[in-house]
Amino acid sequence: MAIQDAGNIYLSPAITALKRLGATDPILTDFRASFALVGYAGANKPTWIAQKQHKRYEGPSEINLRITLTQNQPSNCT
Repeated sequence: MAIQDAGNIYLSPAITALKRLGATDPILTDFRASFALVGYAGANKPTWIAQKQHKRYEGPSEINLRITLTQNQPSNCT
């Protein structure tokens, strides 16, 4: 998600969508604040969901995260 200057016209649907992906309150809605989210759309939320945010003039919001992928073993079909 990215907003330049102010995105308050679309704020309500955006916050609803972010929360579906795992964002938590408070979500900064200040003019020119920055926000970053690594989320998940599935039902069982993983532990690696991350959120960062900064007020204006406090720099960009960055997330450095390593997500370990697991491979499902194929079932034996006989």
